[in-house]
Amino acid sequence: MKMQKTIHEDKFETKGVTIAFTAPTPLDPGLAWACADHPDPELFHPVDDAALAAAQELCAACPVRELCLELGQRRDEFGVWGGVLLESGKPLAAVRKPGRPKKVA
Repeated sequence: MKMQKTIHEDKFETKGVTIAFTAPTPLDPGLAWACADHPDPELFHPVDDAALAAAQELCAACPVRELCLELGQRRDEFGVWGGVLLESGKPLAAVRKPGRPKKVA
């Protein structure tokens, strides 16, 4: 006999909701996130090395840099978190170029 799910159980079966509960953003007013009032959120999703350097420069002096990186990795995030470029929570060395990679002979 198959058990029916309640409305509440069915609601929490997505990865995003699960991650939000297991790795929530601390809302402590004592934490000073350098990016909190930044006017351009696209800065943290760089498309070239210059944009990556600008995001990393902003993150360099952030007092919660380590916490930010940890959250980005635990949540499988994309973009710059704690001064590190992430793709699915894994660090990347550089911004990926658009298009297919060239064939190596």
